[in-house]
Amino acid sequence: MSTMSADTIDLADVARSLRRGWRTILASVAVAGLIALLLILFGPRRFSGSASVVVKSSAGMGSLLSRVAGEVVGGGGASGNGGGAGGEVIAGGVSAVLGGSGSPLETDIQILQSSAVLRAVIDSLHLQVEPRSPTNLPSSAFVRDADLPRPFRRLDLRFTRTAAGQYHVAGRGVDTTVAAGGRLVLPVGALTMNETLPPEFTLRLLDLEDAIKRVNTNFGVKKVGGEVLRVSFRAPDSITAAMVPNVALAEFLARKRTSDRGVNAHRAEFLATELDSVTRELGAAERNLRRFQERSGLLDPEIVGKLELESVSELRKSLGEVEVEAVALDQLLAQIAAGTMSARQLVGFPAFLKSGGINSLLQQLSTLETERTRLLERRLETDPEVVALSRSITDVEGQLIPLAKSYQASLAKQRAQINTQLAAMDAKLGSFPGAAEEGGRLMRDVKRLGTTQTALQTELVQARLNTVTEGGDVRGLDVAIVPKKVVFPEPWLTSGVGLAAGLLMGIVLALVGGSHGRYLEDQYAIERALGVPALRFDARTPLLMSGRSSVRTLLLIPVEPHVETARVAERLAETALARGESATILDLTAPNPVTQLGNSVGGMIARLEQEHGLVIARLPGLSAESTAAVLHESRPVLLVAPSRRINRRELVGALDTLRRLEVPCAGVVLSDGEPHGALAR
Repeated sequence: MSTMSADTIDLADVARSLRRGWRTILASVAVAGLIALLLILFGPRRFSGSASVVVKSSAGMGSLLSRVAGEVVGGGGASGNGGGAGGEVIAGGVSAVLGGSGSPLETDIQILQSSAVLRAVIDSLHLQVEPRSPTNLPSSAFVRDADLPRPFRRLDLRFTRTAAGQYHVAGRGVDTTVAAGGRLVLPVGALTMNETLPPEFTLRLLDLEDAIKRVNTNFGVKKVGGEVLRVSFRAPDSITAAMVPNVALAEFLARKRTSDRGVNAHRAEFLATELDSVTRELGAAERNLRRFQERSGLLDPEIVGKLELESVSELRKSLGEVEVEAVALDQLLAQIAAGTMSARQLVGFPAFLKSGGINSLLQQLSTLETERTRLLERRLETDPEVVALSRSITDVEGQLIPLAKSYQASLAKQRAQINTQLAAMDAKLGSFPGAAEEGGRLMRDVKRLGTTQTALQTELVQARLNTVTEGGDVRGLDVAIVPKKVVFPEPWLTSGVGLAAGLLMGIVLALVGGSHGRYLEDQYAIERALGVPALRFDARTPLLMSGRSSVRTLLLIPVEPHVETARVAERLAETALARGESATILDLTAPNPVTQLGNSVGGMIARLEQEHGLVIARLPGLSAESTAAVLHESRPVLLVAPSRRINRRELVGALDTLRRLEVPCAGVVLSDGEPHGALAR
């Protein structure tokens, strides 16, 4: 027998839980369907009306200044941190000029949803009066005017016709009469009634704050595509559902065409003033930059700095080469003066090898040496011709030392000149960072102000053009019409959602019942819930147990009193005999086996363990005295449960008892019935 991991989900177990809980699923679907049906038949009705409007900003091509500011902010990194800060300043100025960086459509949406527009809608349609009975009529069907200016708690009024054209009005603190078409004075305000009224009706009065909340809850504005806005409203009656969007759009159009009048003119004046200021600042920045460039010679600090560094590097390289040659030549002349080297060896100096004059002397010296050597083959060293050649060789060698000293002096002069140039360039580079910083700042100021000037000029032209079409191009597109069908509850959608919710809830309840219910239905549920091996008894299958080699005694304990353990004991014994092991069954299920066996149950089991390979002890239950006498940590317990509907509490209690006593549990066998044969005990 094997256990299932507690952190895995077996789809077969899920399917079994759903199959066993089909009644729960069916009941859940039925209840959800009934609720959906009741909602369709008796639920509150809701109608939806919608209207649309085209909103085009007066600045049709958008805010160029905003785009330019974005480019400056994005490109500020090229000029260092200062450029980024300048870009942020421009962006802030743009926001101030345009009144924010949001989309014009978003602004119009906020205006449509504002309390000012909703208050106008409420006053126009008398929405501070809410019909409660009947609910399919608008407020205008009951009142012609509502004057409820002060805050108050909602007030329900019951109108009942008492005579021709007379109505009795009852409510909290109200008990009076009013005539149809008359004026009803109340503690919270006054109502002017219609001439035609139903026999009985109920009205709820709301103060302005509550009315705005009620309307705002059912009022929606959204962008449906391009520059089109759709306004919708839900109401219990179809007339109000259509009227609210139409009145809201009418109020919005009136505001756009009146309150925006003159905005672009003021904007143009502001832009003109700002443009003059920026132009003056730009002229001053350009003059400062020109004076700095004339004074410092830094037209472009980055390029000039790069060239200066390259020049210094080249001079230092040349200085190093000159110093190396000077030191080597000084050492060579010192050795010649000391007599350790000859003047002829100056020819091998690298700088002299490159000289044409030295090479000519070397060639002449080589020719004289060759002629002298050829004469010495026939004549003596005292021969006049040999002596003349030797004198010529000495004269040529003597010419090398003056040349070397002259080159030595040239190297010293070169080194002094290079050191002078390096000192001047080092001094210049020392002052370069400050000059570069100042030049970069002046350059950024000129670029920033130039970009701002261009943007302001463009915006000024656009603002002057927009004065021709104040308020933008705003026009109604679709008018809300009185809807014929309710949007809630919609029969098919409500039925589908209800049945789907019922099915989902039934599945959840079935799964929860399968994993945490009162009963465990099969061996898989036992393994998943309790973590112990479990199997269903089959007389045709050998009954094996893991870890059998170390077990000498196996205790069979029924979970419930009516469960018979004889068949399980016989099958265990038969399996042991089939494997060549001796087995015996000890029946301790008698009413008082401890007394019958002379209080020697433990000794009897110890003797049987010596005589047989496996001792199978049948016990009456965990609460019996005989069971307490034989329980031991070396004797595993095999629990026997009924094959159907195992009581979870009984099984969990048995396992908890064994764990407290530190007695191992070999598993659970599901079995019913009596033994099918006799086995010697």
